[in-house]
Amino acid sequence: MASESQSTRDSDSAREEGQSALSRRSFIASTGVASAVALAGCGGGGGDGGDGGGSTGSGTNQTASELSVAAVEGSGRLFKRLMDEYVSDDTGIDVSVQLFPYANLFEKTNSILSTKSDAYDIMFMDDPWFPQFAPNVDPLVQWLPGELPSDALIDQVERIATWPTPDAPKVPSAEGMEQQIRGQVIVGNTQLYAYNKGYYDQVGADAPETWGDVLSAGKKITNQIDGANGYIIRGKRGNPAMANFFSLGNAIGGKMFTKDWRYNWSTEAGTKAVEFWAKELKSISPDGVTSFNSDAVLNGLGSGSAAQAPAWPSAASLLLDSEESQEANNIEFVPIPKGHEGAKRQAPTQGNWIMGINSHIADSRKKAAGEVIQSAISAEAQKQYVELGGVPFRHDTFENNMDAQPWFPALYESLQNAQWRPRTPLYSEFGVNHGELLNSALAGDMSPSEMTQKAKNQIESTLENAGYYE
Repeated sequence: MASESQSTRDSDSAREEGQSALSRRSFIASTGVASAVALAGCGGGGGDGGDGGGSTGSGTNQTASELSVAAVEGSGRLFKRLMDEYVSDDTGIDVSVQLFPYANLFEKTNSILSTKSDAYDIMFMDDPWFPQFAPNVDPLVQWLPGELPSDALIDQVERIATWPTPDAPKVPSAEGMEQQIRGQVIVGNTQLYAYNKGYYDQVGADAPETWGDVLSAGKKITNQIDGANGYIIRGKRGNPAMANFFSLGNAIGGKMFTKDWRYNWSTEAGTKAVEFWAKELKSISPDGVTSFNSDAVLNGLGSGSAAQAPAWPSAASLLLDSEESQEANNIEFVPIPKGHEGAKRQAPTQGNWIMGINSHIADSRKKAAGEVIQSAISAEAQKQYVELGGVPFRHDTFENNMDAQPWFPALYESLQNAQWRPRTPLYSEFGVNHGELLNSALAGDMSPSEMTQKAKNQIESTLENAGYYE
């Protein structure tokens, strides 16, 4: 299992690196396609693609006997095992899963959906991609052989796979689209908070509940424990800095945008969040944080040279592995802390992988895809998924397997109030730019107020050019 964990961790690191690498050109291209499909309407059932792989039954009742899935390296390996060890036998459908590195998967998905190709039936989508690809995947429920188990699914998991997103600012490219579930989460990732309980005990601190608690304990650890820094920032320029800051920004500064897409972190509370991150937390972090990525954070936590930091579930498994981490017996996990000032929210970053059915395949394959998805999210499959090392998303899976991982209680609580990244096809463009500005503030090249004002000007210019304020 260590190799599976390593693979998944590498996937998460590549995922966030890949978000920085994806070009504006790629996103504009896919957004344009999404808009065109939305205007044309894609209620499903059109069946533009060929049957491919054979089918069983006849007419509109046909169900394909073979399916192909484009998935991401790391998390997709567990999905592939679930297909091989449970779903294919359960459904009688031969499911071929091809794995791609993060950035390659985006390009593959964009190419397939933009050209209306039927090369893959089920697409894995990182949740920030979903707003641009959602118009090109079919509404899900019509292809399921049974009902969606909504009562068992954690609300945020169902909502993040709905487009347009419920209770989110309206997006021009989604205008006129009916709000429908167009995907299904398969990886219930949400950011957690890792802290060294041994260090906390040494300085007489309780588990952190607020960011103020983090700073207070971190200062004591820095001052009282030789060789230990009270915190460690993942501050590398671009998406790494943005991913590290996002939950803190929401906790103190409130949501990144207002309901009419105005940048909200240029307020006093938002600027305080940047100041807290770039000055207070930096003061108790190791030197060089402006170049730190996830590997530096994990090394710091695992070696004991750093006391605490946000961490994803894949990192949690490695930090608790005594062969990988010197501090395995001291690391514990809690939900991301609440803001101690400003908005005073608790807002763990949601980071789900979503399955969607390609709108451009034949109905027989859509029907088969629905059967595969229904089987994969069943209680029986999810029990096996957890045994394989998967990250669940159902209430009953957590409740019945809470002891499967030491971090499951924190993850279960976190998923229920998780904060998704802004639900717009443009996020991966301006999110990276925002991370570049955060890095500049962390380096001391601009003040927090200069940073948030520049971010406001840049982001609102991008949104205005895209018609968000008309």
